[in-house]
Amino acid sequence: RVVVRAPARRATRAPSRVAARAIAESGGDGGEDIVLPAVKAADSEIPAPVGTAGKDEFMRWLTNSQRLPAQKLDLVVDLPEGRGLVAREDVKRGEPLLEIPDASLITVERAVKESKLGPKHAELQEWSLLAAFLAEQALDIENGDESGVFAAYVKALPRRTGGVLDWPEEDVKTLLAGSPSQRAAYERQASVDGAIEEIRAEFPQLTPGALRWAFDVLFSRLIRLPNRGGELALVPWADMLNHKPGCNAYIDDSGGKVCLQPDRAYKPGEQVFASYGQRPSAELLISYGFAPEVGENPDDEYEITLGIDPNDRYADAKAAALEKIGLRPVESFPLRLNGYPKQLLQYASFALCDPDDPKELEGLAEKALKGNAVVGGLLGAITKGKRGTQGEVLGGTQGEIAVRELLADMTSEALRRYPNALEKDKDIAAQDPSKPAKSGKKKGFVAEVIKEDAGADGAFPNADAWVGVFPEPVRQTQRSVAAARVRVSERRILAKTDSEVRLQLRKLKASLMTTKV
Repeated sequence: RVVVRAPARRATRAPSRVAARAIAESGGDGGEDIVLPAVKAADSEIPAPVGTAGKDEFMRWLTNSQRLPAQKLDLVVDLPEGRGLVAREDVKRGEPLLEIPDASLITVERAVKESKLGPKHAELQEWSLLAAFLAEQALDIENGDESGVFAAYVKALPRRTGGVLDWPEEDVKTLLAGSPSQRAAYERQASVDGAIEEIRAEFPQLTPGALRWAFDVLFSRLIRLPNRGGELALVPWADMLNHKPGCNAYIDDSGGKVCLQPDRAYKPGEQVFASYGQRPSAELLISYGFAPEVGENPDDEYEITLGIDPNDRYADAKAAALEKIGLRPVESFPLRLNGYPKQLLQYASFALCDPDDPKELEGLAEKALKGNAVVGGLLGAITKGKRGTQGEVLGGTQGEIAVRELLADMTSEALRRYPNALEKDKDIAAQDPSKPAKSGKKKGFVAEVIKEDAGADGAFPNADAWVGVFPEPVRQTQRSVAAARVRVSERRILAKTDSEVRLQLRKLKASLMTTKV
């Protein structure tokens, strides 16, 4: 008989030990134990030439120097997203667009070839190598040397992307409070700080501001080339394409050129979109500085993490049993609006199980998690059967109740960590991030970040979508709205999961009572 012990339940509904560990691993408790790095570079720290090449200069470089063929797309700079590519004539579904020659790509190999940093440059990690190259090019131009092949491209890059590397410390702390994305933001900033230190240990001439800008650009513009084993590259012209949730048009690098095959037809004047991959809004916000409107992103999820309680009397034995079947003592699972994976419950039942003999644990791990493995960082079934049909929840009906009580505790606790009332977050998320409030009466966050000098057309004054230099009220509003969209999306998922789990609990407990009678 396998006993799956229910999590401890208290009057305050504090999470169990397993739940508490899971919350800590998922990062929702905030960043009390994390030292915030200095994240927001002053504009003076970004190399001055960045953003100085206008559209005409950039297009001349593409067509004359890079031999870009005639295009059906035109670069527009005043879209809601900023820059983007728009159809200038009818575009058919599936017809090849862009056709960017290989010689225009900035790959690791090309960066090493074009750089003057010397042999040590090639020893850097892929991301650091590309960041060092971008920073070197920008600083060379600032010092009067525009001889680099990609000088015009570097000058046309935005000065700021809106990604989390450019966020003020206070915004990371307050706008992402309660969300697992806050820890992701801290980790992103810390990892870049570490990389900058390592680069400057070999190349002190590369300034921290130039390197931070370079990493910011890389996170928002790098493309993985599928036919080259996922090699990273900056792809001028293709990197002007904006992402649209649900879009199934991907970059294709076969045939010696980079193309896009649109997943639908476009009329003249319509913006052409590509997919950046199946990314939840939180990930889009961290890397790209934007989040789709609430409900628009089919890939939204709330990642929840479970772990073996380190105080469990069998903690080491459970970890060993999991390792034997290719799993870890801490695993992550996606909660989505359309449900959650059965593997979450199976894993939780093993984490909570308490057999009389620890020798049973290997068999219990196999029984609970048969046919599962880590795929893309999340636990998933890899058998020929349907997803979630392999393995089982240990402990019968009592086990089914115990794991759902654990999940209910975790979702309730996660919902309580968001500091704003839901209606307030919805109000912020519904704002247009590119314009001040239409009403003369400003409320909430709008009153705090919108000044009275907005243009008569309703747009922010002095906003330059081409170079990415906006007044601080614009940047603050963009961050506030995007972060609120993430918070609302996460809270919708948590609330629906919580409701479904509690309904399941009522049915299971009613069934158990009926059986006893």
